[in-house]
Amino acid sequence: MSFKHPPGPPMDLANMRRRGVRNLIAYCLNDSCLHQALIDVSSYPADTPVPWFAGKVVCAKCGARNNRIDVRPNWNEASPVQDWRGNEAMPGDE
Repeated sequence: MSFKHPPGPPMDLANMRRRGVRNLIAYCLNDSCLHQALIDVSSYPADTPVPWFAGKVVCAKCGARNNRIDVRPNWNEASPVQDWRGNEAMPGDE
C-alpha cells in the first residue's frame, strides 16, 4: 500500500482539545466482553499522544489490557465543523 503523503505523528491531547474533545473512549476488543468506557484525560499534559493510553488502560469488566483495548478520541464531543461558507458541516465534509 502506498500513501500520497507519509503519515504524520499520532494525535496528541492538545490537538484533540482544539477540536472540542475532552475525553477518550476505550473499547475492549475481547469478543466476549466488548465493554466501552469514557476516560477523562483533562489532568494529562497536552503533549501526551493518544495512542499512549492504549497501553495503560485495563478493561473494568473483564481485565483485558494492551493490544485488547482500542483507545480513540470521543468524537461525539467534537465542536461542529464549518464549511467554507461558515455553515455547519458534517465532519469529513470539509
